[in-house]
Amino acid sequence: MVLREYWINLCSQALLYATVAAGLVLLVGKTGLPSLGHGVFFGLGGYGTAMAITRLGMNPWGALVSGVLLSVAVAACFAPLAARTKNIGFLTITLAFGQVIWGLATRGGEFTGGENGITGVMRPSSGLGFWDLREATGFYYLTLAFAAMIMLALSRFSSSPVGLSLVALRDSPSRMMSMGYNVHMRKTMVFIISASVAAMSGTLSAIYNGYVGPSALDWRLSAQLMLAVVVGGAHSIWGAFLSGAGLHVLKIYLTGFTERWPMVLGLIYVIVVVILPEGLTSFGSQVKRIKFVFLDRGCL
Repeated sequence: MVLREYWINLCSQALLYATVAAGLVLLVGKTGLPSLGHGVFFGLGGYGTAMAITRLGMNPWGALVSGVLLSVAVAACFAPLAARTKNIGFLTITLAFGQVIWGLATRGGEFTGGENGITGVMRPSSGLGFWDLREATGFYYLTLAFAAMIMLALSRFSSSPVGLSLVALRDSPSRMMSMGYNVHMRKTMVFIISASVAAMSGTLSAIYNGYVGPSALDWRLSAQLMLAVVVGGAHSIWGAFLSGAGLHVLKIYLTGFTERWPMVLGLIYVIVVVILPEGLTSFGSQVKRIKFVFLDRGCL
């Protein structure tokens, strides 16, 4: 009721990237597995949807399900291997995996569209006369409802006994194993859950844009998502959600002024790591700590 159509569309995009960043917190912050290939599941969801619509002639709603299933199936095959590594090993293997999928998409010929991607991805009909998903406002409400459901599910999962056990898994996996927990299985499970969130967002992104291309699988998207987690706070789902949305809006804004926008995002990363190592969610506690130091020294 307030913003122009351009900003409504931008908010729809921001919500999708925000949910991916929030889902990544389960993997990075809760379980301690930093990933530089998570964006590939976002892209696979989009590619699966686009190919189902344009190559197989599926109904858009069915194609959305197909896109999610394709991405989750790939995650389920890759997760058991990736879960056997940790720290820099996990970071490296996810980056390599993402680059392999990106290479397959760019060299896939006519089926994947190659470097040009796939166009002509239709938006589905809501089936309700008062809700037109082909309009900016109608699609925004769809992404808003999707983001609300995902955030509710992630919040409930994080506070559940299984979700809380991930912190112990991150801090002391050997102790978890000695208590009888299957550490490898839990890492695999979290990887697949996080990838599923990215896949669902990717399918909606494909039908929003009417297009999907190799940029949806690029490692720079994964780096942007990791940056969102770091800036928002690796242990905060809502912090990552807000920073994921904010960084996407900032990225779109910067691309209108300079081609060197990754340098600006890199500068933000350095500033946050130096000043707020726990992310923006620690801003209040940092201010209190500084005030305490000044008061203790009689400066205030």
